[in-house]
Amino acid sequence: MINAIIGDLVFVTPAKAVISTGHIEFELLISGNAASALSQRDASERRNVRLLTYLQHKEDGMTLYGFIDEEERTLFNELIKVNGIGPRQAQKILSGIRAKDFIEALDREDVKLLASVPGLGTKTAQKIMLALRDTLTELPEKESRSAASTRVSKWSELIDSLVDMGYEKKKVSDTISKLTDERADELRDMDERQAEEYLFRAAIMSLVR
Repeated sequence: MINAIIGDLVFVTPAKAVISTGHIEFELLISGNAASALSQRDASERRNVRLLTYLQHKEDGMTLYGFIDEEERTLFNELIKVNGIGPRQAQKILSGIRAKDFIEALDREDVKLLASVPGLGTKTAQKIMLALRDTLTELPEKESRSAASTRVSKWSELIDSLVDMGYEKKKVSDTISKLTDERADELRDMDERQAEEYLFRAAIMSLVR
């Protein structure tokens, strides 16, 4: 498997990039967002460019896709697992929205935003939402998401209790994370048992709205 191509950026267009490595030039299909990021690099930054890759092998040839970072490639790999979405459509989707924004839209269950992405309609957006929501919103992300996960893990028993009452786990986790942020001052003066009881009552009030 070709994990990445490292070399000098020869040229970039809105849909492709050419990377020179030694005596070979590789043409990679890229998203519009990746193209924008690459085109803004000055001459010195166009040397030793690293693009992550995905190689599509078909009977009539091979196509190499390039990605600016792991988040973009991960989203691409998950999109092509969705029935009816091939590599070219997945790359078109990545051209219409940043990977980070796409994942956040899944997290919020924002079908309207996803449906506005070129190449997607409401039905396809709903299909992607059902297929990828639990997969992508649980992927390790930036420090802010990791910090939130750390905070929430402290209250795992509380979360399990609320889930047992019939509430959806992700919604419960998001609610607890939000409450620990918003009410940090009150929680600071409580012991663990008091804090858990306080959060339990506050979470119930928030979840039933």
